[in-house]
Amino acid sequence: MIYKTITNYKEATKDFLENEKQFHLGVIPTEQSNPVTKNLSATIAKDTAKGVKTILNADYRIADVARGQFKTPEFEAFVSDIKRCMDERKKVVFSSVGASGRMAIQMDGAWRTFWQGLVDKIPNHRYEFLEIAEVVSSFTTGGDRALVRSVENFEDYMTFGAKQVDEAEMGPGDVLVALSECGLSASINGSAVRGYELGCNTYYLFCNPEHILRTHLDRARAVFECLDEYDANKAKGIDNGKYIVKIPLFVGNMAVSGSTRMQVTTVELLAAGAALEAAANRWLKENLTEEELQVVGGSFLSLDEYADAFESLNKQLSSGKALKGLAKAVDFEVETYTQNGLVTYITHDYLLDIMTDTTERQPTFTLPPFKKFKDTTKEVSWAYIKDPLYPNEVAWQHVFRRDIKGLEWTKEDYIQMNASQDIINNPPKVSGAEVLEYCIGNEDDPSRYDRPNCKLILIDVNGSATPEIVKWYKNELPKYSGGAVIRFGQIPAEKITKDEIRIPVELPRTCTDIMYHLLVKVAFNALSTGTMAKMGRVFGNWMVQVLPTNKKLIDRSTRIIANLAKVPYEKALEEFFYSYYNRKPEDEYRESYVIETLRRLGFDPKADIK
Repeated sequence: MIYKTITNYKEATKDFLENEKQFHLGVIPTEQSNPVTKNLSATIAKDTAKGVKTILNADYRIADVARGQFKTPEFEAFVSDIKRCMDERKKVVFSSVGASGRMAIQMDGAWRTFWQGLVDKIPNHRYEFLEIAEVVSSFTTGGDRALVRSVENFEDYMTFGAKQVDEAEMGPGDVLVALSECGLSASINGSAVRGYELGCNTYYLFCNPEHILRTHLDRARAVFECLDEYDANKAKGIDNGKYIVKIPLFVGNMAVSGSTRMQVTTVELLAAGAALEAAANRWLKENLTEEELQVVGGSFLSLDEYADAFESLNKQLSSGKALKGLAKAVDFEVETYTQNGLVTYITHDYLLDIMTDTTERQPTFTLPPFKKFKDTTKEVSWAYIKDPLYPNEVAWQHVFRRDIKGLEWTKEDYIQMNASQDIINNPPKVSGAEVLEYCIGNEDDPSRYDRPNCKLILIDVNGSATPEIVKWYKNELPKYSGGAVIRFGQIPAEKITKDEIRIPVELPRTCTDIMYHLLVKVAFNALSTGTMAKMGRVFGNWMVQVLPTNKKLIDRSTRIIANLAKVPYEKALEEFFYSYYNRKPEDEYRESYVIETLRRLGFDPKADIK
C-alpha cells in the first residue's frame, strides 16, 4: 500500500491535495471518458458482439496518426538512426513502464527471435545476425519482474528511470527510445532527460497534446525543455553532442477511461515496430543477395503500408467471422469466471504477447496477480499463461531471448534516488531471480485446475500450435473441467478440435511479424476488457475496478468516484482514502476501493450514466 507512513485517511487526503498536485490529472485527455465507448457496459450487457465492436471502434484514429508520423523528417531520422546502430553495432534501447514496458520487452523479444532464426537459414552471415540481434534491447520501470506483476509506485520517480539508463551503459551514438505512453510517468520522462544528458540520440514518443503536458506536468515539461534547448542550438548551428526528437502520437481518449493498455500502447507498438522493421529491411537489402532475400521471405512493406495494414486489421476484427469469434471468446470467459473458474492459456510462440495482457488485467480490474509457484497462501490469478513445450527456466529464456534484467538496488540506492520512506523501509523484491519463481513452464500446476470450472485454452496463431503443443493440450485437458481452442490469423483448414473459436484475419507477414503481434494484442485487449465489462467491472467506460498501485491511479480512482457519484474532487478523495485505510489485507482483491466507495455513497451501477 502507498502511504504506509501516513497513519489515517484524513492526513492522507490532506497530503495528496496539497503535495501531489502533479498527479491531479483530470485535465489530461487520455484520463477522460471517450464518447465513442460511453455506454460500453450497457451495450455489451445486451449484445456481446456489439460491445466488442464498440471497444474496437475506439481504435479508429490509430492508422491515420501513425501514417502522419511516418511522413515526418523526425520519423525518418528515427528509422535511419536504428539502421546506423545496426551498421555500427551501437545500442537501441527502449525505455518504458507498465503496459508499454511489457510491449517494449515484446518488441525486444521479437527482434531477437527474427535475427537468431536467420542463422540456420543463411549461415554465412551467422556472426552478423547474432551481433544485430543484440543491438536492440529494453528495460521497463521495475525491471523484468514488472512483466509478471506491477511494481508499486516506481513510475512516480524520474530518478528511477535515469538510473536504469545509467545501468544500461548508454552513451553518444546509442539510441534511447522513451515510450512515455501519455507523458505522465515520471520514470520514463527521467530516462529521456538522462539519455539527452548523456548524448544518446533520444526519441520521445508520447500520446497526449504537447501544450497540455507542458502546462500541467513538471515531469513532462523537463523533457520538452530538453527539446527546446536542442531546437535552439540546432537553429544556431551549435552541436553540443546532445540530441532529442519528439514523435507525438495522440490518438484520443482511451476506450476504457485512463486504460493506456488500449490505444496508446497499440499506436506505440505500430509506430516503433514499423521503425524497427523498416530499418531491418534496409539492412537486409544492403547486405544480402537476391537469393538470400528470397530465403528471408515475408513482405518488405513501405511505412504507409503498415498504417494500411492496421486499418485492415481493425476492419477485419470488427466484422464478420472475426467479430463473431471474439464475442464467443468473451462469453466463454465470462461463463468461466462467473462460475468461480480459472483460465489457463497455453502457447509457445505468442507467450509474451498474451502474458502482457494477462498481467495488465490485475491493476486494471483489481484481480489477484500472478503468484509464485511455491506460494500456497496467495489467491490464484483468474488468468495465467503456460508454455507447453519447455520447463520453467527454459521457457523464460525463450520469452526474453536475453538475460533477465532485475533491479539489484539497495536501500542506499533508494536513498540516493530520493525515494519515499515507504520504499526505503521496505525495498520491493525486483531482482532477476524473482522472475523465475513464477512458473510459466510445462510443470504440473494443480492450482490451475483443483477447483470446478477451470478451463485450459490453446492459442493458435497462423498455425503456431504444432503437433507437440496439441498433444500436450489433449493430454492435460482431462485434469480441467473443460477447454477451448482459439485460433487467430491465417487458420489452417485442418481442425484441432471439433468446436473451435475462430478469429480469421489476413495480414502481411513481415520480418518480426509485427502485424500479427498487433492482432494478438488488440484482440486480447478486446477479449479481456469485454469480459470485465460484461461482468459489471466497468461502469459506462470507467474502469471502476482499478487497483491504485501508484499516485496516478489514486487520482484516477478519485476522479471516477467524483464523476459517477457527482461529488467534489476533495470529497471523493477523502472517501477513497477512507476505504483505502479501512480495508483488511485479506480483502485486497475483494473489489476495488472505487466500487466500495461508490456503494457507500449510494451510487446505483445499473442506472443510466448521463
